[in-house]
Amino acid sequence: MKKGFVVLLTILTFAFLQASTLNVLLWDDALTQALRAGLAEFEKTTGIKVNLELVPSGTLLQKTLMSVSPNSADYDLIAVDEPNIPMVAPLLIGFDEWPQTKFFLRPPMSDIMPLALSAGQWKGKFMGLPVNANIYVWLTRKDIIERYKDEFKAQYGYEMRVPKTLQELLEMSEFLSKKGIYGWAPFTKPTEGATCEAVWMFESFGTKVLEVDERGYRVVLDKKKAIEAIEFYKKLLKYAPEGALDFGHAERMAAFSSGKVFSMFNWPALIPDLENPDKSLVYGKIVYTQPPAGPAKTAAIRGAWIVAIPKAAKNKTAAAEFAYWWMSIETGKKLIPKGLTPARESLLKDPEFLKDRPWFNGIYLSMMYAVERPRFEYYPEVSTIVRTHWLDAISGRVAPEVAIDRMVNEINALLKKYGY
Repeated sequence: MKKGFVVLLTILTFAFLQASTLNVLLWDDALTQALRAGLAEFEKTTGIKVNLELVPSGTLLQKTLMSVSPNSADYDLIAVDEPNIPMVAPLLIGFDEWPQTKFFLRPPMSDIMPLALSAGQWKGKFMGLPVNANIYVWLTRKDIIERYKDEFKAQYGYEMRVPKTLQELLEMSEFLSKKGIYGWAPFTKPTEGATCEAVWMFESFGTKVLEVDERGYRVVLDKKKAIEAIEFYKKLLKYAPEGALDFGHAERMAAFSSGKVFSMFNWPALIPDLENPDKSLVYGKIVYTQPPAGPAKTAAIRGAWIVAIPKAAKNKTAAAEFAYWWMSIETGKKLIPKGLTPARESLLKDPEFLKDRPWFNGIYLSMMYAVERPRFEYYPEVSTIVRTHWLDAISGRVAPEVAIDRMVNEINALLKKYGY
C-alpha cells in the first residue's frame, strides 16, 4: 500500500513539473533577447518555468520540423516566419482553439493591424498571433533633403522630399549622384532578401508571383509587368554604391550609416544601430515612412513572426499564457526600452516611444501597405527560384524575358512535382 502511494506521488509530482514548465522555441535577435530579459516577471506571476531556446532565424524552420510532428512536440510554443505558415500549419492548432487562460487575457484583435493579423492566416484560418509587426521600413536622410531641396527643385520642378514614387526616387538618385551621394542601397546577395526585393518590385508594378484559392495554386506572374519591374530596378542600380550586385544587410547598413546613401529599406530590428551615435554618422537624421509607390501601388514586404501552439504540445495553456503576456500592453511598455518591437497599434503610436523610436511610425505606415511573399507549403523552393532568376536578370547575366520565362516554368514544374 505504502509502495503504491509513493508511486502515485511520484507520478503526480512529475505531472506537476511537466505542467509548470514551458518549452519555447524562437528566433534569435534583439527582440527575443529583450523578451528573455522579462522572463522572471512572467515566471513570478504564473509559477510557470520557461525554457526559452533561441536559434538563428535561418535555421529555425529546420529545427522546428525536426522537433515538432503531428504526434509529438519538444516545444509548447514555436515561432514561425510568415512565409512558412503554409508548411507548418498542419502541425498547429488554430488560434480559435487556444485554451482559456488564468493570468493574461487574449489581446483585442482591434489593436492589431489587420494586415499584421493576416500574416498568421492560412486557408481562412488564423494559426497564431503576430508577435511583432516586422516589415520593411523606408529610410530617408532628411538632412540631405534640406541641403538640396531648392537646387533639386530648380532642375526637376518640385522640392526634394521623401520620395513618394519610384520615379521620384530615380530622379533624386540621378541628381544626388552628381553630389557624390548614392540614391539608394539594394539587396542583391542570393538569400531571402533578394526574393523580398523581387516581390517588392513585382507588386509595385502590379503583378504577383503565385496565388492560392479554392481551386489550388496558380502562377500569375505577368510577364510584361515583371520585365518593367526588372528594367526599372536596373536603372536604380546605376545609382547604388560600388559593389551593389553583392549587397546584403551588412553592406547596406555600412553604406547608410557612413552617410553615403540617401534612402533604402531596412528591417526594424536593424534600425537601432543606425540611431546609435557610437555606430552611425546619420543618427537623428533619418525619417521613416512607407516605401515609394510604383506605377501600380505602394508595396511593403511583410515578414512578421507568428507564435503558434503545436497540436502535440504538452502544455498548451502555459503556451497561451506566454503569448498573451508577450502581447500585453504592460509587457510591451517594459520591454520596448530593451529592444522589443511591438505588434499592437497602440504601442507603435504611443508618443512616449515615438520620441526615441521614430521608426515605429515607419512600421505603422508600412504595415498599411503590407504585401506577402508567395504562400506555398514548400515556400523555400519557390523563394530560391524567384531570387535566382531575378538576380540573373538585374545583373544582366540573362535577358529579362528569358529570366521570367524560366521563373514561371520552374515554379509550374514545382507545383506539378507536389501534385498541384
